[in-house]
Amino acid sequence: MMTSPGIRGLHMHLHNHLQKRYLYSLTVGSYGGSMTPVKAILSMLAQAQFETSGSPSSPTPHFGYFNIVGSREAVPERDALLITRPGERDPPGWDVILVSTVPGFIGPRELPKLLHEILERLRENPNKAVVLECPEYLAVYNGFESFLKFLHTLRDYILMSGGRLYLITDPASWDERQFALLKRIEG
Repeated sequence: MMTSPGIRGLHMHLHNHLQKRYLYSLTVGSYGGSMTPVKAILSMLAQAQFETSGSPSSPTPHFGYFNIVGSREAVPERDALLITRPGERDPPGWDVILVSTVPGFIGPRELPKLLHEILERLRENPNKAVVLECPEYLAVYNGFESFLKFLHTLRDYILMSGGRLYLITDPASWDERQFALLKRIEG
């Protein structure tokens, strides 16, 4: 049976991605292991389709559905939902959710409320990218494992809606194990 190069590439990509997920489950154990088999397969198929399509109609062909970047300037989106701390200048055209312990803002310990607000905004505009600019702040208030679970949940929702998630952070802000776990979500 002859197969096209695209099918062979998709098969090889899925094989590599499954192998990566298996190794991840061996090294991580219970951290972030909340993804059901159906979600995992959908995640792999969505990533494989995006990476093998190469079509110019993709909004960001060199980026996946979850990306770790070093600054706002590295985010190629014109229209995004920015989760940040008060005091930063908001890029034109970007929607903003501010996180702070000051009354009137979503508190850093209120991850379910933050997730709800993000999802409400995405329902209004499902193609909007989400840019999380204060991950270290959220991790300090919630602990790394809780923050990682939040990030997995947010990434799954964004993946299912066809969106993109950008995490603005500096690798030096995390210990080696933590950053390795963040990088494993990237795709």
